[in-house]
Amino acid sequence: MRILFPAEILLALGMILFSVSLFMAGFIVRRLLKIIKKHYIWILHILGGVLVLTGAIVHVIKLTVYFPALARSNPYDLLPQIAKTMQVGSVESLMVLLAGLFAVVGSLIYFAWTNR
Repeated sequence: MRILFPAEILLALGMILFSVSLFMAGFIVRRLLKIIKKHYIWILHILGGVLVLTGAIVHVIKLTVYFPALARSNPYDLLPQIAKTMQVGSVESLMVLLAGLFAVVGSLIYFAWTNR
């Protein structure tokens, strides 16, 4: 199993940039909510940013711990190592999915509040 480390590092950097953009969007929405006298929806964007940042950290851990363990494992330990790597990847993907859902829900609520 070959791992393309430059592509994996690029994915981690993209996740970190997405996290920064969610933080910035959250703070911008917080300032805009003061104008319409509503509160606390901006927290969904910040929570999404935290989830993406945590997903990026999990991705880097997967790169540094689980992928090298796959390369060194013997054939008898290979299947449990693959299963564990896939579990970690599933947790990472779930974090990114939840972050996107939080951002979309927060944006839709803000859109509904401003279009009355």
